[in-house]
Amino acid sequence: MTVHESFRPALIPDPKRVSPTSDTQGEVLDSAVYSDLYHLAETEGLPYFARMSAAGDVELFLVFESIDAFSESTRDAVSVEFKTYRNKLLAVIWTLTDPLDPLGFPLSFDIKRTEDRGMALRMLEQAEVPLHYLAFEEGRLTHIYTEGITFSPEEARQAHAMVEALFFDRADELPHQAEVQEAAEAQSVPLSFLSDAKLEEKGTAYLIDFMRLQDKHGADEAQHLLMSTVHQAVWVMRRHARSEVRERSFTVWAAEHDGLLRLIVTPEMSDLFEVVHLTEDEANPFSRFLFTLPEFLSTEDAVPLRHGAYPLIRMEAGRLYHLELDETSAERLGAIFDRLYPGELNPYENVSE
Repeated sequence: MTVHESFRPALIPDPKRVSPTSDTQGEVLDSAVYSDLYHLAETEGLPYFARMSAAGDVELFLVFESIDAFSESTRDAVSVEFKTYRNKLLAVIWTLTDPLDPLGFPLSFDIKRTEDRGMALRMLEQAEVPLHYLAFEEGRLTHIYTEGITFSPEEARQAHAMVEALFFDRADELPHQAEVQEAAEAQSVPLSFLSDAKLEEKGTAYLIDFMRLQDKHGADEAQHLLMSTVHQAVWVMRRHARSEVRERSFTVWAAEHDGLLRLIVTPEMSDLFEVVHLTEDEANPFSRFLFTLPEFLSTEDAVPLRHGAYPLIRMEAGRLYHLELDETSAERLGAIFDRLYPGELNPYENVSE
């Protein structure tokens, strides 16, 4: 196999796959005929995805919780912006462009995966890419509308160059503005920004073999890699198709002990997501991105205070905040721990020793 063949794989479309057409617009899609769409939208719970049609073309799908939600989320002319994150090309479909309240759907193509890379390249070659808007209500998928997305020659050229740079590990060739930069948008606030009630919340811990990560990348790069992964998940949460996800407030904590790192997200989000799949398309953004780390170990229910964790990031009313910690932070967290768990060993005591 030549380098070109390796980079540009030949994908075989499924001839039995059926796509929405003008005839199905406004209609409920048959669950037998469109079984793969029902699987992705209902079983997998994906709010947006790409797939290859029977003709070998890439088509994009946005799934809304209702037709009203579609109307509220698509007031502006649709546009696509290409970004990169690690080995992934993100095709962000912007449906609301208000700078104070933007809404984008980041379709992810893992360029190291043959199928994803082939689909990304095919999408850039198409004269028009179908974008299907669907609504999933009460177990039924309705085809709302379909429009075609086009890329200018320059847009396609730049995105193709991103795919090449990601595939051939030439990160230095990526434009700086192409990389997801979520952290720069955050405002720094003191720990007093969070109430005791928020600091007492339970959540889900993602266990990472931090010692192995440090051995592989070095301490600074390991920390940067983890925070970049967390910020990518936050970025997707802020631009999620489902309004209840975009509006959810949450805190990201970290606790490290003997080479084991717990990244804890509070409060618990089982009402939004189920952390049960180890797939690339896991609907929970934190699971989706953290599961891809080779050093990821498992998840568990967790109370951050019991692990001596410190809050790092807070999402509140759609705004991102970084928590500034100082010498009084351990004192406050320790005092809350003593109040909740009197007589137990306080993990915040003697932290400087």
